[in-house]
Amino acid sequence: MARPEPTPAADAITIAVVGSEHGPYAMFDVVAVTTSGATLRGPLLLELGERLTLRLSRGERSVDVSARVGGVKRGDGHAEPTTDIVFDDGNASQLSSIVG
Repeated sequence: MARPEPTPAADAITIAVVGSEHGPYAMFDVVAVTTSGATLRGPLLLELGERLTLRLSRGERSVDVSARVGGVKRGDGHAEPTTDIVFDDGNASQLSSIVG
């Protein structure tokens, strides 16, 4: 079953995984985001330490950053799992225009 694409608010931050053969894929909902990392919610479990390139967008602005999976919390049957993402050092200045 395909996960429906959410319709974010105009000023919401969205995060998509870059590198898919079909283009950036928004496989997670954004719970929280800072210039150092993000907490994402979705049905997929990624491996601890897994490397990703993510596209963060807000309105017309977007930036691609490298990151790794820093933690995973399994869902309890009533809630989907959450994934903690750690952005690589050196991305904070790029992200400040999106997160700020």
